[in-house]
Amino acid sequence: MRPGNGDHSVEVDHVDNGLKNRRVDASVQTTHLVPYRLRFLPPTSCDVKLGPSEPSCALRISCCCRVLSQWLLSQIGLSLVVVVWALLGALAFFNTEGPRELEQSQKLSKIQKELSVELTEQLQQIEDRQEAWQLVIHRCFERHEKLFLEAVGAGFGEGGGGTIWTYPGCVLFAVSLLTTLGFGAPVPRTPLGRSATVLFAAVGIPLHFLLVLNVGHLGALRLQQLAQRDRHASQAPRVGKPTWLKCFPFVSIAFYYVLGVVIFGVLRNRPPVESLMFPLDFTAAGGVANVQGQTRVFYALYLEAAVTLAAIVVSLLQASASRGIVDVGLRMGLLTNT
Repeated sequence: MRPGNGDHSVEVDHVDNGLKNRRVDASVQTTHLVPYRLRFLPPTSCDVKLGPSEPSCALRISCCCRVLSQWLLSQIGLSLVVVVWALLGALAFFNTEGPRELEQSQKLSKIQKELSVELTEQLQQIEDRQEAWQLVIHRCFERHEKLFLEAVGAGFGEGGGGTIWTYPGCVLFAVSLLTTLGFGAPVPRTPLGRSATVLFAAVGIPLHFLLVLNVGHLGALRLQQLAQRDRHASQAPRVGKPTWLKCFPFVSIAFYYVLGVVIFGVLRNRPPVESLMFPLDFTAAGGVANVQGQTRVFYALYLEAAVTLAAIVVSLLQASASRGIVDVGLRMGLLTNT
């Protein structure tokens, strides 16, 4: 074994045995080594060494760059980066889409008021109230319909008559982009808003995936360590994984969904069917504009926790794939080791 701490040590004999076993039995796909992941907390010391001819200022710069990179690329540092990026993205969406939505709402209200006044004046000037009224009202309705369709095409009323692009709504939109779970999300209409969306997603989605995958590996590792301690603490000998670890992926997902039904359905006094389909309330077509701001923020946190839980479940399933599943995959031609 090569000496080192828990993040850097590698069991060479273990790797050799795993490779030899893979040559003998095609059903063995991986060794039992814990996959590498980002540190949860960065190291507090700098081990950069320079030659005798290099100045001391170069050592300070190298140490600062190393410590900064270690902090930014640790799980804690990356979490802070993603949170700040999400808040900045929400602020950008709020400043680009919010004024347009407010201006459009005010403009349409003004046009509706002007049409009402115009219709009233025309009806008062008509002498034959039996035949001409119908023609005037029909023309006014046609004009109102045309203006209304133009406003809808520009995004008015997308959220059910309320305001979508408030800051809490923008936070929800930013989190839905990062988690890629934003089905039915509102669409930015301004060129600056769409450009901000592309830039935000291009930077934020890879960082968020990197963070979630590492948190998933860490969570799965802690659960496996807990199961191992439970096995050692038990006096009765056990073979294989404990039952609670086998059931954890399925029970946790079901529990989390029921938790969402209770929080975003039952507690909001939604009907039973709408409670079961509570994610639709946070789409543009489902009326997200009529949802309170704090509820949108809580749902954004719910989405983030859902993605994290999914990453833990996937890591557990990858680490605990049984030989039976591998054999089935080999017989069906789904797996390969080349």
